[in-house]
Amino acid sequence: MASSTGIKNPKDYVLSNLLLLTSVSTFDLTPMMIEISYTEDIFDNACYGYVMVAEATGYIETLAISGNEFLRLTFSKTGETTNQIDKVFRVYKVANRKLEGTMYKESYSLYFCSEELMLSSQYKISKSYKNYAVSDIVNDILNTYLQIPSNKTGIIETTYGKYDFVLPTISPFDAINWLTNYARTNPTNGAGSDILFFEDKFGYNFRSLQTLMRQPSYYTYYYKPKNINSQDLNSDMYNVTTYEILDSFDTLDGVASGVFANQLISANPLTRTRIATNFDYNLYSGGLAGQSGSGSMLTNPTFGNPPVAVPQTTTQGKLLNGFPIINNFTNRNGDALTQTPQALVKLIFSNTNSNQNSYIAQGPPNAGGNDVFAETYVPYRTAQLSLANYTRVRISVPGDPGLTIGRVLTFNLLSRSPNSTELDKYYSGNYFITGVRHLIGLTEYKTILEITKESSPTQYPSTDNSSSLFKNTVKGII
Repeated sequence: MASSTGIKNPKDYVLSNLLLLTSVSTFDLTPMMIEISYTEDIFDNACYGYVMVAEATGYIETLAISGNEFLRLTFSKTGETTNQIDKVFRVYKVANRKLEGTMYKESYSLYFCSEELMLSSQYKISKSYKNYAVSDIVNDILNTYLQIPSNKTGIIETTYGKYDFVLPTISPFDAINWLTNYARTNPTNGAGSDILFFEDKFGYNFRSLQTLMRQPSYYTYYYKPKNINSQDLNSDMYNVTTYEILDSFDTLDGVASGVFANQLISANPLTRTRIATNFDYNLYSGGLAGQSGSGSMLTNPTFGNPPVAVPQTTTQGKLLNGFPIINNFTNRNGDALTQTPQALVKLIFSNTNSNQNSYIAQGPPNAGGNDVFAETYVPYRTAQLSLANYTRVRISVPGDPGLTIGRVLTFNLLSRSPNSTELDKYYSGNYFITGVRHLIGLTEYKTILEITKESSPTQYPSTDNSSSLFKNTVKGII
């Protein structure tokens, strides 16, 4: 509830601003507010939400609401400016308008989004960039085409490598999303190509998942019975009220989507060579006891030419927890999940090492163009984005405006084993926040989080693949 005297309940809040700016006047929506929903999603580019109101004065007509309005939303837990959400949005739609009880009173929802989402829909980019880092192109798009103010610019992570790109009449957000496929994080920050473009409570970010996962945990949340007579407000603030495990594991989908192993076949028509690059989750996650990796790269010649040498592409990544999400199980053919890269094969044309080829080097300088490093970003990104959603949990906690996408938190879930007081060995641990919904009602404020993890705090038990019982079982022999 809105209060100026401090928190009395974990779900209390302070709503400082709910102002609608129209062509007629600036209007305070607070007295007729029923519900506010504000959402962030790390796989979306902008924040969005709605305000549900109920009134009997006909403000849609009086204020001439037409979809060109702005909304300022400011809320906090205690009214302190150090931990609040304060944003200005574009109102783009009125929906769910209906009568409420009398012939005059009606309710409706004002849907809002970040202004940059509207701007991105209005404009297209047609421009060439030569010898640019991807992060420099992103900065140019944000500053030149969207003119994002400094207070809405978060962290644009510096990327590795220079590229030649042409953006062929494409919207700013679509251009940045396309560029994320080529954006390689600095090797000192992580391995691979897992950069995403998103807006959080602080502004727009272009950041690597592995960089974000290196953050310390924001707080440790528990799901445990609440003591009715408890006077520990701090404990109540960080107690999970509900949880739902959306995805626990799906090895069939993991195989099909290339989580555990995938292969890229890249063909260079200039040098008449091809390269087969294998991604191995076993190597990426640090390996499993008693199981060796299948190797991360194979090179194969074609057209009679020698293979092109490329750097090793599978190195250990940053994990949220200490152990992989699989064990050393092998199928009836003796292969582990990480040893069948042919389960997902991608084919692309590449220019790897074109300018170092003796034939191409005799032509004009850089005739082959800047290397796009496909052998790094394609196998890695294929696995890393799928890993980011491998285990998904939705939890509800007392409202906290400090919770924003891209942060790490610890979720401790009690074991469901009878009479056990220990934590769940596999589903407790560090999680990554991929979605946040702040939901404010008339009497309470709660935050709904979607959190994910790609590793386990406890190593899964090894399988004795050599035992006769196990070998007969996997071969279907009764």
